[in-house]
Amino acid sequence: MPCIRIRSVSSLAAAVPGYRWKFPLLALLASLLLAGCVTQTAYGQLDWLTRWYVNSYLDLDDSQERMVRDIVARNLAWHRATELPQYADHIRELRTGLSAPVSTEFIARQYATTLVLSDRTLQKLSPDIARLLLTLDDGQVSEFFAELEERNAELAEEYADHPPEVRRKKQDRSIIRAFRWFTGPLSPDQEAMVRSYTSGMHDVAGQWLQRRKTWQSAFRELLEGRSGNPAFEQQLAALLLDPNQFDGPEYRRLVAENREIAFAMSAAVLSSLSPKQRKHLDERLLRLARDFDELASTPAR
Repeated sequence: MPCIRIRSVSSLAAAVPGYRWKFPLLALLASLLLAGCVTQTAYGQLDWLTRWYVNSYLDLDDSQERMVRDIVARNLAWHRATELPQYADHIRELRTGLSAPVSTEFIARQYATTLVLSDRTLQKLSPDIARLLLTLDDGQVSEFFAELEERNAELAEEYADHPPEVRRKKQDRSIIRAFRWFTGPLSPDQEAMVRSYTSGMHDVAGQWLQRRKTWQSAFRELLEGRSGNPAFEQQLAALLLDPNQFDGPEYRRLVAENREIAFAMSAAVLSSLSPKQRKHLDERLLRLARDFDELASTPAR
C-alpha cells in the first residue's frame, strides 16, 4: 500500500492550522504516523528513519547516539501498544461519519481529535527530548541552529520568495493530490471546487516564516540557558505544546479564517464524491484501520 505524499499533506496542514511547527525530532515521526504512512514496512523503519533525521540536524557522539536509539525504541513501543489502537478507532469513526453527507462541524471535530493524538505523543516524548538536549555542548547547539537557518532559507525560497499566484497554484496542486490519495482522481468540477475555496484563503506564507523564526529564537534562548535551569523540562514542554503562543492577534485571525475555509472545502468535496470515489475512500480508510490494528497487536522486532 503506497504512502500519502507527505509534502502534499504538509502543504494542506500549512494552509489550514497555521502549521504547528515542532522540534525536528518529531517531524518525521509525526508526518509518517499521522499522515497515514502506516504499512508494516514503513512503521518498522521508523526507528532508523527518525535517527537519520536527528543526525541531519546534529552530529551526535556515541553516548548520544545510544540515547537516541533508546528514546526511539521505547517511544515507538509505547506508541505501537498505546496509540495505534486509538488511531484505528479514530479512523473507524471517520469512516462511519463519511458514509453520510459531510458537515463542516464533523470535519472540525476530526481535526480536533487529530491534534489531541498528536499532542499526546509530543507530551510523552517531551521529557526524553529534554534529556537529550541537556547533553548537547555549545558547539552542537550552534550547529543545530545553523542547520535551522539553512532550512529557513530553503523554506523562504520555496514559499515566500515566489509571487502569491505561484504559491496558490502550488498549494492547490498539493491539496488536490492529498484528496486524490484518499478518493482517487477528482473530477474537473471537484478540482474547480477546491480552487474556489482556496481562492478565499489568506496568503500567510510570510507571517508563517516569521513566526517560525520567533519560535526558534525562544527555543534558542531556552536552550542556551539550559545549564542550571531546574525548570528546563517544564519550559520546553510548554514551548513544544504551545508553539502558537507567540502569534499576534491578526495572524491568529487569518489562520482561523483559513481553517474554517479548509473545513468547509473538505466537507464540500467529500459530500460531492461519486459512488466510485466513495468506495475508494471507504476501502482506503478500512485498510488504514486494519493496518493500525495489526501493527498494535504485533510486537516490535
